[in-house]
Amino acid sequence: MAYFPFITDIEDMDCLVVGGGSVAWHKVEILAEYDVNIHIVAVSASERLKETADSNKRIDIRIREFRDSDINGMDFVVAATGNRELDMNISKLCKKQRIPVNVVDIKEACSFIFPAVIYKEPLLVTVSSGGASPALVAKIKRDISQVIPDYYASMAERLAEIREYIIGSTDNIKIRKQIFEKLVQYGSTHNGVIPEREVEQVIEELRLQKVEQAGK
Repeated sequence: MAYFPFITDIEDMDCLVVGGGSVAWHKVEILAEYDVNIHIVAVSASERLKETADSNKRIDIRIREFRDSDINGMDFVVAATGNRELDMNISKLCKKQRIPVNVVDIKEACSFIFPAVIYKEPLLVTVSSGGASPALVAKIKRDISQVIPDYYASMAERLAEIREYIIGSTDNIKIRKQIFEKLVQYGSTHNGVIPEREVEQVIEELRLQKVEQAGK
């Protein structure tokens, strides 16, 4: 399979999780951070899963056997029952309706996979091996986490704040790119802080450079 890493907004989407054990709980814990409406169907649910559902109004649990109709209206599905036959059946049903499905520990049954995520809002870094080695992915995630400064998140927020202003300052795409690159370089050496005066100075310097180059 050739997995492509789409970064998608899943807030308010409806997700079906089939299964009530520790694996299902782990997937629910991940998804709950993204304000997804999570519908769980399981013949039994672990205490941790029940506690998570009780503390989150976006999560509901139905204690019963899975029904084929449970996938109807879902934006995506996670099959985590541990029953290979059942999980494969859920995969087939979802693929028939073109509903994205993740089947835990059965790579060939998945149409999407869960990457390892480093999330420092609004900064999001994902790592995946395409299902080849979760252990390696976990190590890479730890390695990357250690080299990403905490202030990168605040710097990303600051750059988002001034993005429209910079875009409006010039219609030259090349100069815009240079402005952002210079501000990122500045922020990287000042703990993510990019003051207004620095923004104005960088914009003015690049404007002057353009004028000088045009006059030659």
